[in-house]
Amino acid sequence: MYCGKFFDTALSKDYVLNVRYMAYQSYLTAPHLLNQLNNLNYPLDGKVVADIGTGLGILPCLLKDKNTSKIIGIDLDKDFLKAARSINHAENTGYVNADGRNIPIKNSVFDAVFVRYVFQHINLSEIFISEIKRVIKDGGLLVIVDIEDDMNIFYPDLPESSKKLFGVYYEYQKLRGGDRSVSKKLPGFLLSQGFRDIKIKPYTFVFFNNEAKRADAEALKKAFLLVQNELELVKDALFYNKLITPVEFHKGLNEYFKFLNLKDDVLISKTEFLITCKK
Repeated sequence: MYCGKFFDTALSKDYVLNVRYMAYQSYLTAPHLLNQLNNLNYPLDGKVVADIGTGLGILPCLLKDKNTSKIIGIDLDKDFLKAARSINHAENTGYVNADGRNIPIKNSVFDAVFVRYVFQHINLSEIFISEIKRVIKDGGLLVIVDIEDDMNIFYPDLPESSKKLFGVYYEYQKLRGGDRSVSKKLPGFLLSQGFRDIKIKPYTFVFFNNEAKRADAEALKKAFLLVQNELELVKDALFYNKLITPVEFHKGLNEYFKFLNLKDDVLISKTEFLITCKK
C-alpha cells in the first residue's frame, strides 16, 4: 500500500520519537492527500516538482504514481529527511536539507511547487514566497494546503481542559511567528506578490458519533490519534515555554478522548483550504 512504509516507520524503534509521530500522521492523512491530488486537475506527467516542508515525504511517495519527471522534497529537519530517504528512494525522487526561505536551487527549475502546512508556522513571509517565486518557472503552478482554525466546529462544547490545550497550541504557533488561521489571508497575500489565477477549494473533514449510530472503533481511534500525534510533536516545547504543565496537557488529551466517546451526539468539523495559483 502507498503508505505502508509510514506505518512501519511509526512502529520502528530505529527512529527518534518525532519521526515516529510524523510517520503516523502521514499514514493517517495519506488518503486525504491522495484525494486532493486526484482532484487537482493539473497534469503532473513529465513535470519537475518540489515539495517544500516535505516532512517524511508522503507527497513524493504518492506522486510516484503520477509519472512526474523529478520530485524534490525540501525540509529543514535532517531526521525527517533521513527517514524519507529510507521510505522512498525512487530514482526520480531527491531530497534537499534546507530552509524554504533559502533554497539552494537555481532559478526557474520547477513546473509545480507544493507547500503543505507550512504557512501556519511562518505566516505571510515575503522572504519565503519570494524564494518560491524564484525557483518556479513562469506559468508554473503553486499548490498550497493549510489549516483554518477559525472554522473548526465542535458540538457539544469541548471540555475546558481540552479548550485550554488547543488554545495553548494556537498561542505557541503565534509566539513562533505562525498563524493557525492563515488560510483566509493567503489569497490576498498571493495576489499582492504577483501570482495570478488564484483558485480556492475548501476541504472539510467531519467526524460524527452518536449512540444510535456509533462510529466504528477505527474511526474513533483515528479521530483521537490525529490530534494526539500532532500535539506530541510539540509537547516538549509547550512545557519548556511554560505554556502548559504536563498534568494539564495530559488532562486535556484524556478529556478529549472522553468527549469523542460521549453517548450524546458528537460532531467535529475541521476545514482546510487547497489554494492554487500561477506565477
